[in-house]
Amino acid sequence: METDLIKKEIKEIIIDVLKLDLTPDQIDNEKSLFGSEDDPESGIIQDSLVVLEIATVLSEKYNIDPSEFNEQTFMNINSLADLVIEKGNLIEEKVED
Repeated sequence: METDLIKKEIKEIIIDVLKLDLTPDQIDNEKSLFGSEDDPESGIIQDSLVVLEIATVLSEKYNIDPSEFNEQTFMNINSLADLVIEKGNLIEEKVED
């Protein structure tokens, strides 16, 4: 699976879960998903509990063990994409004839 497509899908999942009024192109791949100590509001994710929901969706979509998600994998879009590329296997939806 192409890296750019994976990043776009991850952004779409985050936008959907957080109900953001953004497009995937408006999210920088390097932007911290969480704010810094100096500026906690600067991140995309404001509520740490939503990380569980995002991890669950990614886990189900790419068949990744939930234990693979951690602080390092949730640094930014690129780090999540790296995890998907390394550990994931896209689960194709079965289409009935």
